[in-house]
Amino acid sequence: MNRTIMRLSTFTATAAACSAVMLTSHSASAAETCSTASGNVRAIDLPGLKPDTQIGADVCAAPSADGKIKTNTTLNWGILDDQVQDAGKRFTSFKVTTRLENRATSSGADTVITSNTCDFTDKLNQSYADASGLTCSSPAAAFNPNLWWSGDATVVYDIEADGKGPITWQLTGSPLVS
Repeated sequence: MNRTIMRLSTFTATAAACSAVMLTSHSASAAETCSTASGNVRAIDLPGLKPDTQIGADVCAAPSADGKIKTNTTLNWGILDDQVQDAGKRFTSFKVTTRLENRATSSGADTVITSNTCDFTDKLNQSYADASGLTCSSPAAAFNPNLWWSGDATVVYDIEADGKGPITWQLTGSPLVS
């Protein structure tokens, strides 16, 4: 048990470091903002002898120099126990929906402007870890600085042979950009 907790802590620290690097490396692009919420990291207990997996997600609203804005959701993952005894299929489905939203005031209701759903099932089943990440981006929209913009995302995954069906994970969205 201590070994699992230690690996979990090490993976969490690595994911946090990767997030910090992402935030730093993106700071050059105007006012990009990324969620750093702890709720965007999840340990997934897989059935049988399949290695438990931890997945982290960064949700960012990214304005660009050409007057557009989009949302990027980047997943990083790794196994929590390096003793892989069952290398079989882990997920029957793993999809991320990334949404670009805006609102008229900072406390107003969000309106979805663009969205995109990415199917990462094969990628997560092919590799036990990916520190560089997979990114699902929304289509870009014209940036209006009079509105408040944010990125949001939802993950829906189905664990192979657990009998529970699809699980929905609502990620914490990016801070507002104006």
